Amino acid sequence: MENFRVFSEKEALEAVRRTPGAISLLPKECITPEICVVAVQNCGYMLEYVPEAYKTREICLAAVRSCSSALRFVPEALKSPKICLMAVKKYGRALEFVPELRKRPKRCLVAVKDDANALQYVPQAGKTPELCRIAVKKYGRTLEFVPKRRKTPEICLAAVQDDGNALRYVPEERKTPEICCAAVQKTGRALKYVPQKLKTPELCLLAVQNHGEWLQYVPEALRTPELCLMAVQKNGINLLFVPEEYKAPKLCLVAMRNNGKALEYVPEQLKTLELCLAAVRKNLDALQYVPAALQTRCVDQLDDAFRAATFV
Repeated sequence: MENFRVFSEKEALEAVRRTPGAISLLPKECITPEICVVAVQNCGYMLEYVPEAYKTREICLAAVRSCSSALRFVPEALKSPKICLMAVKKYGRALEFVPELRKRPKRCLVAVKDDANALQYVPQAGKTPELCRIAVKKYGRTLEFVPKRRKTPEICLAAVQDDGNALRYVPEERKTPEICCAAVQKTGRALKYVPQKLKTPELCLLAVQNHGEWLQYVPEALRTPELCLMAVQKNGINLLFVPEEYKAPKLCLVAMRNNGKALEYVPEQLKTLELCLAAVRKNLDALQYVPAALQTRCVDQLDDAFRAATFV
């Protein structure tokens, strides 16, 4: 990108006052300490473009005060306890840019309380049971950053109670019926991470009741006609996950009346005129899945009002 064409220091200063990002386009010889101060006070992230010689303690403080993430551009020698604490108080994940020796328990606690994801930047030795508990209760998926030795039943349960998908980070040997049930109660999608031996009919029913799409994570042997019907009633497209032997005309018709695009997953021998009409009336796009021999008849038998509104 071309540099700004400026004619004086005053013009450069005015450009940065109007648009802090202008500092990134200025020739180095035009950048003064005053311009740096104005830029970082308006947008701390502009510290990236401040020459190293001008990165004083005051300018760095001003930058971090404006934008915590600016800590990444502060010289290591200037990352004092004060500036590091200021950064993580406003944005916990700024802990990533705190020097390892500055990652004291208090700063880590402040960071995690602000943003649970900051746990990933806490040194392993600093991930105490209490800190891990705070993180997973705030955001369950931070269980990913909890050391295995800290993944107690209590911590794992707290994580899935906040976010069922956190079950993916629970060690296999610690996935108990209680923890799996709590996860699926929170979100049916968690059934994906439940060990096969713990997928009971009751748990699968709970998942599909939450969202029909989770039928895909139900073992074939447990995909009963009743469960499949429930899934397609929620969204006909879930016919995709119904075993072929359960794709009866009645079930397929229920699916079409919910979502015509599900016609794509109907066996060819079941694509009757009635079924195709139901699908196309629900979604015109379903016409592409109607057998060629039925397409003309299908269009001819559509209601006049429907044709008028669709084939204009």
